[in-house]
Amino acid sequence: MNATAQKTAAWYTRMLMPLERNIKLTIISRLSASLVENEAAKTDRNFFNGLTGAWDDGVSPEDEAASIRSARTQGATRVLEDF
Repeated sequence: MNATAQKTAAWYTRMLMPLERNIKLTIISRLSASLVENEAAKTDRNFFNGLTGAWDDGVSPEDEAASIRSARTQGATRVLEDF
């Protein structure tokens, strides 16, 4: 922990010292819960970040787009009735 973080922690400790025991326990509980939530959110973000991005298959974006366009079909998979 760097000096600024230590000073900040000391300031909060001095501010919280006069509080009643139950209030301190409530604050501790809420801080603990926020740490758990932050870790869970970080894990979720890391999971989804791993699913996004580009893959290396040697196909240029233009060739990929052309391949998608040429694979499109119209009317071959479903028939819509006229009104």
